[in-house]
Amino acid sequence: MLKYIKNFVLLATALWLAACGNEPTELVAAPFGERAALESLADSYTLISDKRLSVSPMSLNGKDRKKFVIRVFASSGYSYTKTLRKMAEKSVDKPNKLYIDMTELVLMPHRNPRFPVDLKALYSIEERQYIAVIERQLSM
Repeated sequence: MLKYIKNFVLLATALWLAACGNEPTELVAAPFGERAALESLADSYTLISDKRLSVSPMSLNGKDRKKFVIRVFASSGYSYTKTLRKMAEKSVDKPNKLYIDMTELVLMPHRNPRFPVDLKALYSIEERQYIAVIERQLSM
């Protein structure tokens, strides 16, 4: 019986860690305003959407769209969450088309949803704070 309890605890811990950490820790925030970074993300977007999805990424529900965006960032060597945080710490560079394109990708999980999106169910508290800052900067 003790063996089954230990296995259950190990499984529960593994599932909890998987749910908490969607990205490898060695990934870094994507640089803003750099064409090479945005092109890498665009290539990953195309590759993942063509090979792994049977529908357009914008047709996915919010959670699946967020998973897709996280996968796109990770495939290019970047962390979605770290990029989101870094963007919230800086001012939005509206004249810079590359920065705006990056912002659109970062906000894609909840923007133009085909399905209703509950931000509380989609993002962590910290992510919602970062998004609020970015959205506020975009509206100024």
